[in-house]
Amino acid sequence: MKRLSVFLLVFVSLAASTALAQRAFQLRIGVPGPSLGFGIEADIQRSLVANIYGDLLFRGPSFLLGGEVLFKPDLGEFDRDLRGISPYIGGGLGVQFPSAISFALTIDAGIEFALDRSTGLFIGGQGIFPFDSSPSSRLLFGASFR
Repeated sequence: MKRLSVFLLVFVSLAASTALAQRAFQLRIGVPGPSLGFGIEADIQRSLVANIYGDLLFRGPSFLLGGEVLFKPDLGEFDRDLRGISPYIGGGLGVQFPSAISFALTIDAGIEFALDRSTGLFIGGQGIFPFDSSPSSRLLFGASFR
């Protein structure tokens, strides 16, 4: 139980520091096993992004909290016709609770399309690899608001 409280304290402090350097808010929907979530995304460097999210998983119900580092270049840097298209790949750590507290590694890959300077749509896949159970995957789609 002590490890969980330390992990949650570190997670909340990281979320607070990321919120202060906020770049974008995300609304996320995941399938199968429907989920609804909220995320905060912040630039670390030119093509590196930190993403902290919380999802409500309706089977259970339970929560998934996680943080990831994503490589997310804007293809417009290479070709002007591709401006606003950003593929991403990365991974991080997550914890699922309250049904059974389970720590996991996560891997993400997807693409984001900018509709305008402050709004984007994304679609991607996420692999979740818990340390104590079998892995699962899901499709994520949603919107980013800068």
